[in-house]
Amino acid sequence: MFTQKYTQSLMAKFSKIDTKDIADKGLRNKATKLLGKQAGFTLLELLVVVAILAAIAGTASIALQDTDARASAAAHVTMMDELNKGIRTYRVLRKNSLPSNFDSLLLNDGTYAGGLLGSETSILGFEADLGITTLGTDVASILDDGGITQLRYIDIAAQPDGVAVGGCASDQLVATIAKRSNAVVANNIFMGPKANGCGLSADLLDKTIPDAPVSFDKKVAVWTGGYERVMGSAGTEFDGADITVDAATGAMTTTTIGAPVLMAVGVGPNSSLFNANELGGMTTVPVYRHVSETQYGRFVALFNVGKFTDAAGAVEAADQVVLTAIVDGAGDTKEEELGEWDGTRNTI
Repeated sequence: MFTQKYTQSLMAKFSKIDTKDIADKGLRNKATKLLGKQAGFTLLELLVVVAILAAIAGTASIALQDTDARASAAAHVTMMDELNKGIRTYRVLRKNSLPSNFDSLLLNDGTYAGGLLGSETSILGFEADLGITTLGTDVASILDDGGITQLRYIDIAAQPDGVAVGGCASDQLVATIAKRSNAVVANNIFMGPKANGCGLSADLLDKTIPDAPVSFDKKVAVWTGGYERVMGSAGTEFDGADITVDAATGAMTTTTIGAPVLMAVGVGPNSSLFNANELGGMTTVPVYRHVSETQYGRFVALFNVGKFTDAAGAVEAADQVVLTAIVDGAGDTKEEELGEWDGTRNTI
């Protein structure tokens, strides 16, 4: 049996043969064919290889379909977990004090009665899951006692660099975000004008007069997208609640007394949660990327602050503020985002 080295030597010598010197015609033809095979692939062989590669490429394309979107979904699930743990850890380390200065998701029209729920100011991807309410002094007090002393609102009078007067008004907000001539972006819309945003920070309670009764005139966004989705089994008894949201004002009415009131706030960069100089502060502000360039892309925290006490949407304060869930910028829960990751739910 020939060794590999000896075989290679024979092949090298054979490739140097001039078939014209072979006298026997049959042997000369066989040698010519053999030398031709040694020179490279035939056209048929090349076509077969190309067909095989095309089949492999097609199979790979199917297997890798929506890979980027699913990878983003996996990252979003991780971010939701980190925010949930981060807020709870902050509360423990800060002696039962929650982070403050979250994004209210609402517009300040001078009386804090506006919102980001109408068609002209639709920068939220899940406005259908939100309503607006005035929580009252009692609820404002438990928020203040729990560490949430301020919320950020969009100031219609704000004027960031490159933005004309009135550019932060409700009918101009989307256009201002979409313009390339300024540095305003949807994710930072609640930041102040010096940071290319339209936001302002507002105290929830008026403490300017010592020993005077506190007042509360701020409105907040409230989750109306179903309780079981965000509370699990604890929310099943309330999922029959018929919460109606007025399209013009965002005001809510309900037919189920005792249903939880879940305040919804955006977890934006101005929150004290991201003050790295504070004990328990996180260093990175998560971004939700399955939204358009004019939509708000921060994650949203839902805090249980009380319960509805009548059909008109009056609210009774809870004993303390409790973090219920984190939802993404499309209003999806962690489980729904996991469905996008494993392919059981369409990606956005």
